[in-house]
Amino acid sequence: MENNLISILMPVYNDAVHINEAIDSILNQTFKQFELLIIDDGSTDSTLNIISKYSDERIKLFIRSHAGLISQLNFGLSVSNGDLIARMDSDDIAMPEKLTKQFEYLSANFDIDIVGTGFYFINEKGANLLLKKYPEHHEDIEFMMPMIDCLLHSTMLARKKSLIEVGGYYEGYLHAEDDELFLRLLVNNNKFHNLQEPLYKYRISGRNSEYYNKHKENSYKCSLIYLNNFYKNKNFGKDKGYFYFRRALLEYYKGSISNARKYLLKSFFYIPDKFFKILRYLIFTFLGHDILNNLRRKNVTQAINHFLINKLNIDTYNIKK
Repeated sequence: MENNLISILMPVYNDAVHINEAIDSILNQTFKQFELLIIDDGSTDSTLNIISKYSDERIKLFIRSHAGLISQLNFGLSVSNGDLIARMDSDDIAMPEKLTKQFEYLSANFDIDIVGTGFYFINEKGANLLLKKYPEHHEDIEFMMPMIDCLLHSTMLARKKSLIEVGGYYEGYLHAEDDELFLRLLVNNNKFHNLQEPLYKYRISGRNSEYYNKHKENSYKCSLIYLNNFYKNKNFGKDKGYFYFRRALLEYYKGSISNARKYLLKSFFYIPDKFFKILRYLIFTFLGHDILNNLRRKNVTQAINHFLINKLNIDTYNIKK
């Protein structure tokens, strides 16, 4: 790293209720060598008045016309001065040690380009709801990334050169810009890691069904492209089996449950040594989307995953071992 400056990108739009808490959590970081780039996306509430009361010289405020998150992130990337890029949502909270621990990890692991952290889901009042940890090591992150979230975008600390080399964020994947970016980073041979310690608090905010439908649609599209390109020999041997299995998982999480069942059954014939791991998903496909989604909302599937990992040593995140 040519310099140790971290540039933190924080777009904000009409978030007067939470912006104080988000900014304060950054100013209270134990790591002090940062610039906080607050990019106002045409706010019409009192957000700007609140931000203007801060006098810390590390805060740089950019007031821009309303253009949406993706456009403002690319702008922030273009004006950043650090060799490392962090993200921060305007309604979230970063724990004091977050930047320090991520910086120390990247400084000691030159083969890693993007590092995330564990985090808590919090409610509107800031109370912890659920501790979330994503796969720790790159191989597991890469394997599951096309199917499920494997690194929370707002927790990331990334080498700027990696983001620049892939062209930043694409406008064509509305509400799935982070999924698409991470997949392009993987294609460009960038390595990921997740610190397991919860160093971030992610506020659950109400979003309409249109948002989630568009996210699911666009995330599915870029994931399918990734899998088709990843398996150059997907018509032969174990590559064919793993392609079928990962395609099944993509359908299971983001597509058609009947297609998931079809690809799971196909994968049995090519990777029979993964019988029990495949069977775990196959059983759930017979429940249908409605029941499965209800079990997910109640964290039943997560509890089953924990049981499989801790009691039976069947780790669905580590499918290749």
